[in-house]
Amino acid sequence: MNRWPHGYAYEYMSLDDPKWAQGQAPHELGRAQFGRISIANSDFEAHAYLDAAIDAGWRAVAEQTALQKAQS
Repeated sequence: MNRWPHGYAYEYMSLDDPKWAQGQAPHELGRAQFGRISIANSDFEAHAYLDAAIDAGWRAVAEQTALQKAQS
């Protein structure tokens, strides 16, 4: 399930925000798959735009599809 952006998702700014290692940024850690649960919303793409919400939904479905294939 996905929700469209509602106007706010924090976008990082190179001047104010630290540099995180690949996969270690807060939005990346927060969207980690937990069993059969995949998180999908614009907040976890760190962009408050429609395309970010669609990308998150696509990623979450891909995670679940891969999980189902691995279990069968």
